[in-house]
Amino acid sequence: MTPDMTLEFQEVCQASVNPSGLYTSLNGDTSLINVFGHLNPDSDAICTAAVTADWLSRQGRPSRAWRTGEANPETRYIFETAGLPLPPLLDFPLKGERVWLVDFTEPAQGPADLPESNVIGIIDHHRLGGLITLLPPEVWIKPAGSSATVLWSLMDAEMRRTMPPTHGILLLGALLSDTVNLRSPTTTADDIRTATELFVLSGIKRKAFVHGLLAAKTDITGQTARQLLNKDLKTFSIADTDVRIAQLEVSSADQVAPLLDELRNTMAQMAVNTGAGLIVLMVTDISKCFSTLYFAGPESSNATSCSLPGMVSRKKQLLPWLEHFLRQRRRQP
Repeated sequence: MTPDMTLEFQEVCQASVNPSGLYTSLNGDTSLINVFGHLNPDSDAICTAAVTADWLSRQGRPSRAWRTGEANPETRYIFETAGLPLPPLLDFPLKGERVWLVDFTEPAQGPADLPESNVIGIIDHHRLGGLITLLPPEVWIKPAGSSATVLWSLMDAEMRRTMPPTHGILLLGALLSDTVNLRSPTTTADDIRTATELFVLSGIKRKAFVHGLLAAKTDITGQTARQLLNKDLKTFSIADTDVRIAQLEVSSADQVAPLLDELRNTMAQMAVNTGAGLIVLMVTDISKCFSTLYFAGPESSNATSCSLPGMVSRKKQLLPWLEHFLRQRRRQP
C-alpha cells in the first residue's frame, strides 16, 4: 500500500467511526435520514415513506420523507383526504447521504446515484433486488400486500396509539391501493387485520374513502400515452434481460381502447431509446380481475398481446410468469 493510499484509508476510517467506536455514515453525519420510495412512485412508495420518516423521528432518529417523482391522482387524493402536504421532490445528490428505502430494493428502480449513498434501512414487500449496501442495513421485508402493512407491524402498541389519525389515513390508502381494496391475490391476513385497525385509528368512513380511492386510481383522463406508461413503470433484470413493466389499472378495458395504437408506438420507441430487451404494458381491469399484456422490444418474440383472466398482480403473478418465459427462451438453442 502506497503512503497516499494509507493516508486515504486512515481518513476513511476516522470518518466512519465516532469517538465511542460506533459506526456513523462515511461523512460522519448522524443526523438526517432521507426516506423515499422508487421512481415513478405509487401511493405505497410516497405514503409509507412519509409515515416511515415520522416513525424514525419519533424514535429519536431525525428523518425526512421525499418523493422521487410526481404523485399520481390517487396519491394526491389520499394526502388531500388526510389534509397533509405531499413530501417534497428529491432533488439533491445522494452521494454520502444516509437513506432509508421504502417499497423497493431493485437499484434500477431508484435514483441513478443511489449506489453512492449509504443505505441504512429498508421497508419493503417485494422480492429482493440486487442492491449492494455500504454497511449492514436494517432490513424489514415480508410477504405482505403493501409496505404500509410491514411498517404497521413494526410499530409497538404505544407507537400505534400515539400515531396521528392523518398518518393512519396515509397507511390505509397505501394498503388499499396496493391490494386493490383487499381483493388482490397478494392480500394476506396481516393486510386485512391492519386495514381494520387503521380504519379505527383514522376514523374515516370506509365506503366513501374506498370509492374515492378507486375512482382516482383508475382515472386516466387527459393523460398522454407516455404519461400512462410512466405512471407505474418499474425496471427489472430478469434472466439477464433489461425488462420494463408498466401497469395501468382501469375500471374498464374500454378506457384504454382509444389510446392503444399510441401506447404501442410509445412502447416500441421506449425499447429503442432505453435498449431494454422487453417492454410490457399490463392493463388491469380491477372490476373484472383480469389483465391484458402488450409487448415490445427484441425479446418479445413477435408476440403482440394476450389476456390472462385472474391476473392482477405484477409482483406475485406477472413477474414469475415472465421469468419462466425468459429463462425458457435462454435454454433454447
